[in-house]
Amino acid sequence: MVDALIFDIGNVLLRFDFSLVTQRIAPFCATDALSIHSLLAPLKDELESGRMEGETFLQEASRIIGYTGERSLFRAAWQEIFTPIEATHRLVEQLHHSRPLFLLSNTNDLHAEYFLSRYPVFAHFENAVYSHECGLMKPAASIYAHALEKFGLRAEQVFFIDDLAPNVAAARASGWRTHHYREDAHDLLLAELSSLGAI
Repeated sequence: MVDALIFDIGNVLLRFDFSLVTQRIAPFCATDALSIHSLLAPLKDELESGRMEGETFLQEASRIIGYTGERSLFRAAWQEIFTPIEATHRLVEQLHHSRPLFLLSNTNDLHAEYFLSRYPVFAHFENAVYSHECGLMKPAASIYAHALEKFGLRAEQVFFIDDLAPNVAAARASGWRTHHYREDAHDLLLAELSSLGAI
């Protein structure tokens, strides 16, 4: 029996494409387009771990890549990388009437600000653990323990859905039931939830 479902966000509820950032800001950068992503990667880790806030990130990133455009354009480019995965949105709509739903995601304040205001599906989740808020990141075991404590759950009560194998493995090692999600195999998730009596 599944008492609660915990969802990842990226490539489970929302697709994301960081190349869209580069496409929009490259014309305003001193750095060539191919280098922008690699130069920003270390700052992204600082951002998602909560060691750097979004506005500081935009300022420091602009300096590193020689960005001379409007700050508002960079902010929008960084945020507007998502598209909804409709199949899981429909699933959440179906499930939230019958059992509590939670979120566990590596993300950052700029992205959370955007997707929480943009997509109604997030209103169906009772609580969330975001890496930038707790200072922990998947697949560290500590974030799974933190999530259980915050949500008031035990490991045997939850079913966790994530698209990355290391995150799924770490959750399983913490005693969670898990599903390694692929959008092109959505029916496998439905079948597993059905077998557990969740739908």
